[in-house]
Amino acid sequence: MNGVETPSATWSRLQTLKQTLQTRCERYAALTIPKVCLPDGFDVVSNDQTHDYQSLGAEAVNHVVNKLMTALFPAGHTFFVLKLLREAMEAALAAGMDEETIAEVLANGERESVTELEASGQRPKLFQLLRHLVITGNVALDEWSSPGELRVIGIRNFCVQRTGNGKIKTLVFQDTMKFDELEPKVQQLLGTRYHAESEVTHYKRIRRLRNGDYVLDQAIDEYQLPNDRFGGKWTEATLPFDVLTWDLDDESDYATGLVEEHIADFEALSVLAESTVDGGVMAAEVRYLVNNTGMTTADDMNKSENGDFVPGRPDDVAPMTADNYNGVKVAFDIMTRWEQRIARNFLMTSAITRNAERVTAEEIRLNATELESAYGGRYSALGATLQPRIANWLLKRMKFSLRGTKIRVIIITGLDALSRNAEAEAVKLALADLALASQLPPQLQQRLKFDQLMTFFGYARGTNLKRFLLTDAEFEKLQKQQQAQVVETEAGIAGAQAGAQGAIQQ
Repeated sequence: MNGVETPSATWSRLQTLKQTLQTRCERYAALTIPKVCLPDGFDVVSNDQTHDYQSLGAEAVNHVVNKLMTALFPAGHTFFVLKLLREAMEAALAAGMDEETIAEVLANGERESVTELEASGQRPKLFQLLRHLVITGNVALDEWSSPGELRVIGIRNFCVQRTGNGKIKTLVFQDTMKFDELEPKVQQLLGTRYHAESEVTHYKRIRRLRNGDYVLDQAIDEYQLPNDRFGGKWTEATLPFDVLTWDLDDESDYATGLVEEHIADFEALSVLAESTVDGGVMAAEVRYLVNNTGMTTADDMNKSENGDFVPGRPDDVAPMTADNYNGVKVAFDIMTRWEQRIARNFLMTSAITRNAERVTAEEIRLNATELESAYGGRYSALGATLQPRIANWLLKRMKFSLRGTKIRVIIITGLDALSRNAEAEAVKLALADLALASQLPPQLQQRLKFDQLMTFFGYARGTNLKRFLLTDAEFEKLQKQQQAQVVETEAGIAGAQAGAQGAIQQ
């Protein structure tokens, strides 16, 4: 079908299949952050985007997204490492380089990537991306349309079909814009069909070929642009488009988000909040009943000022209230329970990470521990999909190409990925183990094989201490140098003393 189907027809077909999901995502967004997935035709200029009776949904989403940002892309810390493959490392060592020099060069590239992320101004885009994932469970990433920048696309503006193993089979983007917002070369090609203020629909369709490569074709409304000028072709590894997911089931085209997993709590909270507001307003309102056959008249009461004398009798006037205090209190107590459930599910009951440019590695580790244990591996899954793509995008911006090289980007998911001091911690622990051996009785220390003990402690802590300690030859050379310095110093002191003594004798 794809061989003859136009991009707009592909969009219509896939949009029909996605419509129910999109409607649900609009409801999820309405209870949390509406602008993530607004209904079709919604006028953001004339209408308020917040129509619910509670704001805890927005607070919960922003809270968990902040935690994810701190854990996945910590300010001032690298979230990936560059490693040489074994054969490349062996070749570099054979050429005369040492491991420390190689490590320093790669570490400089990692540190520069952190600076590049801050300087690129794309951190808000990553926050937006994670917010889409939490609410709708699906978000598309476009690195091709605006070179050097990331474009985050919500569920309303893309459709996707996947293969059985989850790879993208067909991906279509739809953008509605003014004709003069198109690329100049597209305007030049279609100039006779439209005027500047004409509203057009731009389609981009990415299809997977049988050999695993991907091709792009574009269309403006029903007019397909020539592929030789506006098409594209990439391998799976170089495809600049991706659809990231929160929790994707096998053989599914779209994933579920964190909000969907707890949507019943949000809807219950919304109903309870509305009942509490309405009931509270009714409880606060007071009306006065006036006996029509008595001396007191309603007209006298309405026209009187505070402190005025009004003819009448007290029995003729009686206050009337809704008398629903108990009902409002019950609703409020139940609503508090639901608020606690949402706070617990979205990690709002724990200590909040400081809002600072630099947070400590310990705070980052605590965030990751909480995310990993609460969301059943979702954090690690993002570390395996989102982080490598952002790392490669940063290196590409730095013109640090990995194609054809023996350098690989390594994302270490879990706690050890959250700060680069994981290996330093291992070295500290191994050295601390060795320090305990130095406190043993001298008779026992003389019987210990310290080389084997050092290897054992290093292996147990996941590091290699030998690279930090001198070899026997290096230690012997250092001792000889120190002895020579001592002899030279003593000779100098003796010569100075002899000269001084001779001067005194004269």
